[in-house]
Amino acid sequence: MSRAPKDKRSDGDTTTVFGRVFHQRQANYFVYPYGFLMTINVIVVSLSAAYWSISAVTSALILRHIHIHLKRIDFFAPRWYRICTLYGLIACFFVIVLNVQAILALLWVILTKWIVIGRRQPGPHHWDKSSYCQRWGVHLVLSHFIYRGYGNGGVLAPITGSAYIIWFYRALGAKIGKNCAIWAGGYAGLMTEPDLVEVNSLIVLFVHPDTEL
Repeated sequence: MSRAPKDKRSDGDTTTVFGRVFHQRQANYFVYPYGFLMTINVIVVSLSAAYWSISAVTSALILRHIHIHLKRIDFFAPRWYRICTLYGLIACFFVIVLNVQAILALLWVILTKWIVIGRRQPGPHHWDKSSYCQRWGVHLVLSHFIYRGYGNGGVLAPITGSAYIIWFYRALGAKIGKNCAIWAGGYAGLMTEPDLVEVNSLIVLFVHPDTEL
């Protein structure tokens, strides 16, 4: 005897649980309308693009203020090494501001995780019975900031295999013991629900850059 599809109800309706929630509004919680979700996506993507351009703009502004208020230091004097001096200063300011932005982006993800999702609990979370999946999706959108600004891999790529990424996942709720290396291969993998991850002994998580996740 063949088994009926999981989402097929006894009345013959083949609408999936997701479809019943978002199209028919059959859920025991408030479902965000598509317009609201689209607005959040557009705003976050726009703010993310503007946010990661701050480092370049700030570097130019700092150099401009130095030129105005410290007139005895003339970086624009017609000397042969002027281009090296300007490039070096801009690069230093750019790196400093960019790292501050990275820290703020990580803190933003941690803060919004605890506000929007809270602490995850193991067990089933059905679309029509729990708002968990919806809140998870909203937080993924709000986390867009950490996936830009540092090229491929975003903010997490430069800290893979270090203690910093462990601190980050611990702040998100993961239980990671001492002497552990996360993504030691230099490629940030997926840890979508860190609250449910517990590592108590030495372990090295390695993901090859060519691995399809």
